[in-house]
Amino acid sequence: MRRSRIDRTLAFCILCLVILGAVFVYSSSYYRAMSRGEDSTYYLLGHLKRLGVASIFLVIGFLLPIEVIRKFVFPLFILLTIVLIMTLIIGQTQFGARRSLAIASIGLQVSEFVRIWLVFFLANFFERHPQTASTGKGMLMTLFICFFLILLVAVQPSISMAMICFVVVICMLIYGSAKVRLLLPTILVSSGLLILFVVLFPHARHRVTSFITHPAYQVQQSLIAIGSGGLFGKGPGAGLQKFLFLPRIHNDFIFAHVAEEFGFLGSIVVFVLYWQVYLRGLAIAGAVEDEFTRLLVLGLTASIFSIFLVHVGVSLGLLPPTGVPLPFISFGGWSLAANLFASGIILQASRTRLL
Repeated sequence: MRRSRIDRTLAFCILCLVILGAVFVYSSSYYRAMSRGEDSTYYLLGHLKRLGVASIFLVIGFLLPIEVIRKFVFPLFILLTIVLIMTLIIGQTQFGARRSLAIASIGLQVSEFVRIWLVFFLANFFERHPQTASTGKGMLMTLFICFFLILLVAVQPSISMAMICFVVVICMLIYGSAKVRLLLPTILVSSGLLILFVVLFPHARHRVTSFITHPAYQVQQSLIAIGSGGLFGKGPGAGLQKFLFLPRIHNDFIFAHVAEEFGFLGSIVVFVLYWQVYLRGLAIAGAVEDEFTRLLVLGLTASIFSIFLVHVGVSLGLLPPTGVPLPFISFGGWSLAANLFASGIILQASRTRLL
């Protein structure tokens, strides 16, 4: 007998994070908006518009049958490849990188969906070709396809997203029960490619060297924000770092804003919500019969939680600044759309659990 209801705990946690995101975006960005001559709700309204678009992706992920997703793995690879190459050639340049393709007035950024596709592809591979997955030749071709897309993301350059993609690949190899003799070389190659990307791209090299020698300005301000929050925080709207001391606090360092205004306890609440999302994902994966669905849920859950860990790690000065937004909470964009799309698929899978 199968359940017909979605996982209410997971849906509740995602809803809470999305609502908190709107609150945190407004409280962290109203002064930035006014300093630019805009209304105090400028960034909040922009975030809500993006959230509206991202909600469509949530609905698509929830309603699009998982079997249909399996059929579109190869067409999506072709589409992603074409768009990524076009982005490198004629994409919009922002912060020294070509990461979005202008279509009408919309900047299409598909690098966020590469990590989603990697989960689709590897879940399909491990489910349909379990014998090939245990051979070096089979895994070599599969990883070549994965690394090809990751390379197109890295040369934008978007080293942070490439790193997330490598993490997703390694997680999928573990979930797919890849042999250790195949897993270890993959980890070594992934690490080597990341080091190569850092060496080749000056901005990435600068971030890493400054991280090793001394904290970057943003990280210093982030640590000040987190430390000054104390146990209970300064209170909503009472934080100081949003007064242009911490650049892009509404996006890249919004966790620091949460810690400053809502303190250690507020940060714990946010962590518990993400932890519940992760645990519910594991529970759903363990309760479905279909192997493809199981791997899909595991991979998508791991991608969301790993991005959360990277964002928090950067805010705490444990990782070099990466520009990775906090899932569901940071100022909206294609990251929000990709994460809600993944959440829709996980919620859909929760309806197929066994009692």
